[in-house]
Formats: sequence, structure tokens, C-alpha cells
Amino acid sequence: MNCNSLVSYLMVLFLSGSVYGMSAEDHTIRISDLGIIPNTKENIIPLLDKILKKNKDKNGLRLVFENGRYDFYAEGIENGIEKTTIAFDLEQMENVTIEGNGADFIFHGRVMPFRIQRSKNIYLRNFNIDWDRPYNSQAKIIKASDHYVDMEIDPKEYPYEIVNDTIWFLGEGWRRKIVPQYTNLYDEKTKDIIFQTRDRPLGDSLYNAKVTLLGEGRVRFHFKPLIKPKPGTIIVFFHATYLTNGIDIKESANTRLENINIYHTLSCGVHGYKSENISLNNVHIISNDKKDRAFSTIADATHFNGCKGHILFEGCSVSGAGDDFMNIHGMYAKILNIINNRCVLVAPNPRYIGFDPGANAWALDSATMQRNYELKVLKQQPEYDTQDKLIGYIITFDKSILGKLQKGDLLENKDRVPTLTVRNCKMLKKNRARSILVTTPSEVLIENNYFNSAGAAILIEGDADMWFESGAVKNVIIRNNVFEDCYTSGNNIIDNPWGWGEAVISITPSVRPSGIDTPAYHRNIKIEKNVFRHYDYALLFARSVDGLSFTYNKLIKTDSYPQFYRETNIYLDGCRNVKVGKNNFSDDFPGKNITIKNMRFSDVYQYGDKLLITEDKE
Repeated sequence: MNCNSLVSYLMVLFLSGSVYGMSAEDHTIRISDLGIIPNTKENIIPLLDKILKKNKDKNGLRLVFENGRYDFYAEGIENGIEKTTIAFDLEQMENVTIEGNGADFIFHGRVMPFRIQRSKNIYLRNFNIDWDRPYNSQAKIIKASDHYVDMEIDPKEYPYEIVNDTIWFLGEGWRRKIVPQYTNLYDEKTKDIIFQTRDRPLGDSLYNAKVTLLGEGRVRFHFKPLIKPKPGTIIVFFHATYLTNGIDIKESANTRLENINIYHTLSCGVHGYKSENISLNNVHIISNDKKDRAFSTIADATHFNGCKGHILFEGCSVSGAGDDFMNIHGMYAKILNIINNRCVLVAPNPRYIGFDPGANAWALDSATMQRNYELKVLKQQPEYDTQDKLIGYIITFDKSILGKLQKGDLLENKDRVPTLTVRNCKMLKKNRARSILVTTPSEVLIENNYFNSAGAAILIEGDADMWFESGAVKNVIIRNNVFEDCYTSGNNIIDNPWGWGEAVISITPSVRPSGIDTPAYHRNIKIEKNVFRHYDYALLFARSVDGLSFTYNKLIKTDSYPQFYRETNIYLDGCRNVKVGKNNFSDDFPGKNITIKNMRFSDVYQYGDKLLITEDKE
């Protein structure tokens, strides 16, 4: 059995639940029998919590909901701060199924819908997640001038008041201003992000603008906007950032999500941290069209940090998310100090994944970001200063590190590197930023998807500058996808460092090649048999890849948008062993060219119709 066949076989087992070890026992509870009735609008959290606690140790627990509406209310405010209330608390549980039967789970206030923590074999299916009063508000721009912008806001859907020339938005247990977050603009009809706009397109003055009431649901923001959107343009406001995730999966194994619509959450829609085997099948993180919303989640639709095993997306879609569709990565740990011949102190990080006893770690030189050698971790312990403030973590290794590690070097967890499959998914330009972000050295397969992204459709990074998201890739296949009119909010907009990529497919690790012999960071990326329907030049930007191929792709010119960016189809910086061939360009496709930098011409091997190669000497 070859590698691809083995992966396919394991995936069949994974999807069928065979690898979960689910017990044949079945402890089914129809919650209506215990008093939780749909469509009452009563808070079901107290009774639901009792049911879960009482049956915590039951093997094969199945909670079955009737179709209908169920309401979940936050507990309220404590010491002036909204408390996070957990609706379904699935901590330290095994073999649990939540069957929604198409139910609507409606949340009120600061609620985390699902917490899955230190649990195994959790199966969530057939329900919808939404808020009656979300932590976003939506307005329609009526008029924009040099001195003000008039907007129409539905006071029933998004209640507000104006006090002392300041607009306050009112929620269920909260009263908030507009958070200076992204505040993107959307087309009135398509709800796509407006062409050539990105974060804060009206400018930062919006957030401190005086606001006056015009009547009939209209308000005036007094400031000078950077651009003047046409009447009817939708603008989305944020009233919070990263409050609490929708489905939060921590230190758990074998989580399956199936047939779920997530219309809103207060941070990421689905978040995985230090977990193993997560599958999303027919999970749609989308704006609620029935309520005419342009937004869905406040943050990323999905985000996975420090996971392992396999992550699967099958038949999923995204729209309206406040950030990327998915981000799969590990975390670099930066060495602050060498303590002795076996111990180092690494920097603290809010998303630190660390090392379990016995974990394998790669050591990287921060200058080249190359994985130089492997170390085994004996233990990890937090280190505090005299005021009990966390200053980092002490990592102890099984052998001497003198002369091998130095201050500023990086450590990467070798064990927490998941494989990824993204198949038959639909990603639209109705949400902020990029679609797929992935940095993992394990196998990645992205196939049979439809991309219509505002930023890069696929972004492969590796970052030692800002987020410290790790994972130089070693085996990525991108095939049989359709990329249609992506990258409409490209990097000609001056708002660094918040760019949305460099091309439709963007490979931009933070390492910068210094010459023709600089070793590459990423390895083995194949882009083959895809269809690019594109209005512009920039198809692929690749930095520091060894073993890159762009073959058997079909490239069709569209007239959907004007051209605006770098006049080269394939831009290569510090790449080695590149293959380009058998690509079918429409006669009117612009460019048909390649630009190289920090490379030899011989680094690019072409076959079939050859593209013009030029060197960027700047």
C-alpha cells in the first residue's frame, strides 16, 4: 500500500469513527424528556449543565434535541466585567454525541457555545449557532463627503444611543463603543469586500468621530474619510475582539463536527489547541443571509495551534468571518537565555504550546530558520520574577546543548505537526483577509476547492518576526482547485504589516534570502491541475522554497476587475529546484512570465511552452 492509499484508508476509518474507539454502549437522553423544550426562549443552560454533570461518566452518552429553537443566556456581569458562560461544558468526557436534529442554538451575551477540554471522542452534529444580538453591528452608508459620512442603522437589529456626541451600541448585558478593529466595507448586493479596500478603509478618524442623530434611523459621523464609498455600501462595526471562541477544543482527541452552520461567534468559530484529530464535515461558518448580515465570526473562522494527528475540512464554506478561514500552525519558542549546559529560558507567549516531557524539539538558527538538529525535552517549568509575573519557561534537555544553542535561537515542537486535508470547500471574498493559512511539515492536501478570496487564496508563511507561527512545510499538494478572481484587495494598499498576501498563492516566510546560495525554508510544494480564472498578473509569489512545481494548470483571463499589481505571473525569491511546465494560458492572459531574485536561471526548469524569465535586480 503506497503513502496516498494509506492516507485514504486511514481517512475512511477516521470519518466512519472506527479510529475513535467509540463504545458499543449507547446512553441516549432525549432532552425533552428531562424538561428542555424548544421554542420557549427560556435559558436552558442551568438544566443542561445538570444533565451533563449527572451523566458525565456515562459511556456512549447521546444528547438528542428536538428540532426548534433553544436559548442560552450569559450569567451576567461580575465586578463590572461580563463573565464568560459556557453552554455545553464537555470537560474530561469521552464518547459523547450532541445530536441537534437541525435545532437553532441561539446565544445571548458573552457565551462560549461549546468547550471541549481534555476529552476524547466528541461528536457534534446537525445544529445552527447564532446570536439574536451579535457583537457586531451593521450599517449602510447613505452619503460620504469630505467632512462627514451618513449611515443608516437598523435600531431594532443593532440598538444604539448617542450620548455627548458619542455613539454607544447596546446589547444583552453590554453597552459598547466601536472597537478600532477592521471595519471592512462590503458591496450592498453581493456582500463581497469592496475591491481594493482592506482594513479600516475609511481611516482611523472614524473611531473618534463625533456622531449626531439625523432621525429615521440615520446618523452622521463627523470626520474626513480616506475614501468615499458609494451609497448603499455596507460597513461592519466590531464591539469586541477575541472574547471567547464558538467551539473551543483544547487538549482533546478525536473531535468530529458535522452538518453545522455557525452564523456568529465572539472570537474564532472553531478553535483547536494542542488537540489531536479534528474533522469538519459540512461545517459552514457563514453570514446569516436571512437576517441580511454581512458578518459572521468576530475572528478567524477556524484556527488550530499546536495540534497533531489529522485535521480534515470536507464540504465546508465560509463568508463574513472577521479574519482568515483557517490557520494551522505551531509556535516557535524564542530562547531568551542559556541557563546551563542542559537548560534554556524561552520567551512567554499567550499562545505558547510548549513541550510535554519526552517531546522532540527542533533547534533552529534564527538567522536562517533551518532545522539544524533534534533535541529531547525532559521537562518544562514556568519561571516567574519577584512580582510573580511570568517571564518565560525553563526547558531541560536530555543532553548538553553548549555550543549548539545560543540566545535568540528558536525551538519548534516536532511532535505537534498535523497533517491537513481541505477538500470540496468554498471560500468567498465575503470575509476578511485570506482563505487558507498553513504551516506544518506534515502532509498537506488541498484539492477540489473553490476560491474567490479577497486576499491570497492560500498563504504559506513561517514567522519569526511577529506571531512566531511555526512549521516550514515539507510536502504540500495543491491540485484540481478553481481560483476565481482572487486577490482583489492586494498589497498595493499601504497598511503594512497587515497585508493580505502577495499573489493568489502566496508563500512568504519571514526568512529573507541573501543570495543565490541561501538554503530554502520550505520544501516540496506542488501546484498542479488547477484552474485560475484571473483578471491580473499575480498568480504565485514564492520565497525560499526548494522543490516547487507549477504544472498542468489552466489560466483564463477575466475582465471582472482592473489590473493593479506586480506585472509578473510567477515571482520567485531564493527558490531552488523549480519546475514550470505544461500550463495552458489563454491567448489574452497578461504576462506569461517569471521573475527571479536571489536565484540562478538554472534554478528554474521549464518544459512545454516556456515562460519569459527575467531577473529582479533591485
